[in-house]
Amino acid sequence: MKNFKKIIILSLSSFLLASCVETQAIEKIGIINARGLDITDEDLLETTLVTFQFTPDSTEMTKILSGKAKTVKGATENAGDAFLYKLAPGKLKLSVIGRDLAEKGILPLLDTSARDARIPDLMYLSVSDTTAKELLSIDEENIATDIGQYLHGLIANRSNDHNIPRKTLQDFLTTYYDVGQDNVLPIFEIEEDMPKLSKLALFKGDQMIGELTSDEATLINLMERTVKEHHLEVTLPLAPFKDHLEEREKRPQETEVQMIFVIDKGHSKTKVLDEDQLVFQTDTTLRLRLLEQSAGIVLKKSQVGKLIENEVKKYMEDHFDKLLAKLQKLESDPFGYGRIYKSSQKGKNLTVEEWRESFPTIEVKYNVDVEFIQHGVID
Repeated sequence: MKNFKKIIILSLSSFLLASCVETQAIEKIGIINARGLDITDEDLLETTLVTFQFTPDSTEMTKILSGKAKTVKGATENAGDAFLYKLAPGKLKLSVIGRDLAEKGILPLLDTSARDARIPDLMYLSVSDTTAKELLSIDEENIATDIGQYLHGLIANRSNDHNIPRKTLQDFLTTYYDVGQDNVLPIFEIEEDMPKLSKLALFKGDQMIGELTSDEATLINLMERTVKEHHLEVTLPLAPFKDHLEEREKRPQETEVQMIFVIDKGHSKTKVLDEDQLVFQTDTTLRLRLLEQSAGIVLKKSQVGKLIENEVKKYMEDHFDKLLAKLQKLESDPFGYGRIYKSSQKGKNLTVEEWRESFPTIEVKYNVDVEFIQHGVID
C-alpha cells in the first residue's frame, strides 16, 4: 500500500512539474535549418534564414527570411519581425558565410554562436563564392528539395568521400585556438543556377586569405586522416611507358597520359627531423587501383606497374612541394606542422606570432610510397 501511495505522489509531481514548462506547438514556430551571413555596404551584418514552417494553411513549408543589424542576434531578430511565429535555431545544420565577410574575419560571429546554447556545436561551416544570400535564394525547383538540406547534404556526401574536409563550428574553433594549424572550409559556387562544391577556402587565423583546388584538398585530407575510396586524377609523362603502348593505326603525338585511380587506402605520418632548423619529414602511403588511362598502356607486365608506382610517387611528391610553397607564401598552415612541432617541444610554449614567423622557413621532406594493386577499366 505504501509503495502504491509513493507511485501516486510521484506521478502527480511529474504532472505538476510538466505543466509548469512552457510548451510550443510546432505549428507556432519556424525551425531554422540553415543561415547565411554577409556584410553589407553599410557595414551591417545581413542574415538569410532558411526556415521550416508547419502551418496547415500554408502552401510552402520553406520560407526564406532576411534581416540586417550590427550583430548576428540583432539581424536574426530583424528577420523574425517579418515572420508570423517564433524562430527556433535549435536545428540549425549549416552556416554559410559570404566571401567578403569571410575575408574580413569571422571569429566574432563564431564566438557569438558558440556562446548561444541554442546553436548546435555540430553545425557545418562553409563559404559562398557569391553572397550567402544569393546562394540560399536559389530556386528550389532546380534542386527538388529544401536549399538548406541540399547544401548540408553536399558537404556530408563529399566529406564522406574524402573530397573535402568537413568542419563544424566546434572543429573550427578548436583548430583556431590550438596554435600551429589553420582552418579550411568548403566553398560553394553557383553554376547554371545550381550550387557546386569544388574548392576550399584557406584561412589565416579567422580570415580567408586564399583558395585551394580539389586536388590540393586531397593532399590536406591525406595529412589529416586515412583516406579510402577517393578518386585521384594525375597527369604523368608518357615517355617512361613508350615501350608498353598498344598498337594503334593513328596514334596522336601525345606527351602525357591521364590516369584516374581510386585510393584504396592512403595516410600520412610526419616527424620532426631537426628541431633547431625546423626540418620535417612526411611519409605518405598510397594504395591505388587504376580506373582509367588515356594512352592505351598495356598493363600485363609487372614492370609497367612499377613504372606507374614510380611516376605517381614523383607526381605526388612534386605536388606536396608546390602546395607547401604556396602555403608558406600565404603564411597559412592547414597541414598542421606547427602543431606537430609544438608537440615535440616538451615544456615549451609556442605562440601564434612565433609560428607565423617560423612557418615560411620550414623544410619538409616528402616521401610517398605507392602500391599499385590492380586495375579496372582502361582507356
